[in-house]
Amino acid sequence: MRVEKDNIVIRSAVEDDAMYLNRWWNDGDVMEHAGFPKGLNLSLEETIKNIKSWENKLDELCIIEIDGIPIGELNFKIKGDTAYPGWKICEKEYQNIGYGPKVINLLLNFIFSDVDINSLETICEISWDTMAENTRAQYVYEEKIGARKTDLKRNHWKDQLGNWRDTIYYAINREEFYREMSEF
Repeated sequence: MRVEKDNIVIRSAVEDDAMYLNRWWNDGDVMEHAGFPKGLNLSLEETIKNIKSWENKLDELCIIEIDGIPIGELNFKIKGDTAYPGWKICEKEYQNIGYGPKVINLLLNFIFSDVDINSLETICEISWDTMAENTRAQYVYEEKIGARKTDLKRNHWKDQLGNWRDTIYYAINREEFYREMSEF
């Protein structure tokens, strides 16, 4: 996969990306919002194995680049007519300056419009979740993307430190996305 718009590129992760992913996944500051304040503690070999596990499927593990510099990662899985993505801008100097909504819109447009994906099953909806504490993400999803909050699960899971976490679920269907995308 490779999608480009302006200075943003989303491309399939390859083995050479293992050093970036390994650094990000093992960094508690980067992974805290996903419930891993101690990082994932993966070896480089485990990260390479993870990258390889995504090969030859419609599901994707990707690198986000700005001006050719890897700054984050995303992934998505397809189940029936629904896609389930996740994303992180991992490099702090690229956070909170407007790249998040652009990357998300680029990804959602790809999922709804990609011929390979939609020839097997037309994607009708894209659904994802976030921790209730991640109010910055909620603002982006609701105000910038136009997604609907679909559920709140209290005490849904325990993080690495044993703290119970609430999960908020979001969704956007094809019609909602293209109506909202007029601003993109």
